[in-house]
Amino acid sequence: MANNNITTKLFVVALVGGLCIIASFVVLGLVYERLGRFEEARQEVAKTWGESQIISGPILMFNNPSDAAVRYVLPDSLNYQVRLEPEIRSRGIYNSVVYVAKLSGSGSFSAKDIAEAGNSGSVILSLEITDTRGIQKQVDLEWDKFKIPFEPSAGEGSPTSSSGLHVKIPYVYGANHTFAFEINLNGSEGIKFLPLGRETEINISAPWENPKFTGNYLPSERDITPEGFDATWRISSFGRTYPQVFSRQEYSQNNKRQYDIVDSSFGVYLLEGVDLYTQTIRSIKYAILFIATTFIVFVLFELLSRLRIHPVQYLLIGITLTIFYLLLLSLSEHIGFGLAYLISMLMVALLISTYSYKILGSMKKTILVFGSLMMLYGYLYINLREDEYTLLFGSLFLFTLLAIVMYLTRNIDWYNYRTSDEEGNKLIPPTK
Repeated sequence: MANNNITTKLFVVALVGGLCIIASFVVLGLVYERLGRFEEARQEVAKTWGESQIISGPILMFNNPSDAAVRYVLPDSLNYQVRLEPEIRSRGIYNSVVYVAKLSGSGSFSAKDIAEAGNSGSVILSLEITDTRGIQKQVDLEWDKFKIPFEPSAGEGSPTSSSGLHVKIPYVYGANHTFAFEINLNGSEGIKFLPLGRETEINISAPWENPKFTGNYLPSERDITPEGFDATWRISSFGRTYPQVFSRQEYSQNNKRQYDIVDSSFGVYLLEGVDLYTQTIRSIKYAILFIATTFIVFVLFELLSRLRIHPVQYLLIGITLTIFYLLLLSLSEHIGFGLAYLISMLMVALLISTYSYKILGSMKKTILVFGSLMMLYGYLYINLREDEYTLLFGSLFLFTLLAIVMYLTRNIDWYNYRTSDEEGNKLIPPTK
């Protein structure tokens, strides 16, 4: 370092940058820790309010004592009208989305399917629900013209889950049968259904502007506005892998499910926009680019101007860049990601620019540093918002940065480069 060898200086700057990058990924560990606490808080809310719900059914279960076999008959038609009323529940500083679902289910069973099942033995109508603690009041089944109260559990022999409701059907004969019921159900985050009908139609609406449609089927129709969404699924039995009528033995052979009924689920999740922890994690992944770009700016000032910047000064600038992510995480938990990003960006950019004014000794160069930081943070924010164009923006940005560095350093004689003479007087970098 006494001879100000440029290779040694660049190596030291790179080492300082590496230490700052390591510090940034230490912050990443803190983000994952906070994310874990958020998940714990969300699970606590779900346990006391209601889990994410999956509705399966109704299904007719024929239990024939003569052959000890259970046969399942799926609905010929199945229709659900669902209205979600979302709320935000809090545990400390963490928020979780819950809802009250008002379900109106209706449909019919075919006489042909019932005859195929044997139409003998006891018959149970099973409606599987993930978390029945969310049911707010007694539920009755309208079977043809009869009203029968549901009982707890999905019934013995239920194909996918023991949680739910069931009712013993007293009248099953060689004719089509209709059913209808209404349920008010508490749940968290999302709700899903299984397309068990030969023809299934499900409509879900809610005053929520950020729905995420999930599962094996997308809505046939959907309308999303700032006031909410309305989505309708129409699915036929041709889009699934299991038949209308099957036995318990056919469903489960050698303890392995032959028909992937649960895997055919679909529905919607209520998102709070992009999760702040996900965005923070993604932003930290750009720490290498941020630190490297900022250091390159200061190295160029050293190479092209009468300046000498000490490695300790590089270290302080790098630490400031690292603190940005800590500020972003801590502020976004209280005021939201967008505003937290703006405040953190301005704090870091102003601190580095103010510190740089003494190092660079020029307001023009200081403004250049501030502008470079604004450009970097603006680029990062665009990448966080426009996920589909991240790779394109990233590659173009890196190419442009490399082109600028190559252009500005094209005339430097790297073999004879010195910033000061033996007496310590500053020199203008030699050029070819």
